[in-house]
Amino acid sequence: MAGYGRPHMAIRGSQAPGELGITLIVQDVARAADFYRDILGATELRRSHALHPGAEPGMEAFWAELRLSGTPLFVTRENPRWRDAPRPDWPRAPVSAGAASSFLTLYVEDVDALLVRAVAAGSRPDQPACPVQDGYWGDRIAQFHDPFGHVWRILTRIEDVDATDLPHRHAVQMEAHRQLRRTARPPG
Repeated sequence: MAGYGRPHMAIRGSQAPGELGITLIVQDVARAADFYRDILGATELRRSHALHPGAEPGMEAFWAELRLSGTPLFVTRENPRWRDAPRPDWPRAPVSAGAASSFLTLYVEDVDALLVRAVAAGSRPDQPACPVQDGYWGDRIAQFHDPFGHVWRILTRIEDVDATDLPHRHAVQMEAHRQLRRTARPPG
């Protein structure tokens, strides 16, 4: 790095032409990159640090580059201007925006185990009463908000379902959901 006793060096990105990459905006890059690496199994390729104005001397992570399930995943710090003087065309972290606008889908070896680790690390399941469900299409599924406000849908394949069985299985699952809602309502 220039200014730190090293010559200027070009950094070649790991993303190939035509390859989709995902950039998540967060308020704490170091914590988010650690979460995606340690909990979701991403491989960290590099972090960049920038001085944080007004902080004690030291370095703060400004962005991180990871790979998750073969996909480039970039984690970048929210620009405080975007948070403090928001415009609808400026991207913000879900925590600042007050909502997430999408969810990320990830197939994993064991939905139940990953959800336990994610919740222990500060995530919030979308359906606390029944956080993991078996989908009629053959996947075990859970959805959670990570500690940075991004929504993750994690799935594990539990069975292969023939397409001709899907309508019946869907109807059975929808009826089970209706029954559950009926029993969950207070009488009156």
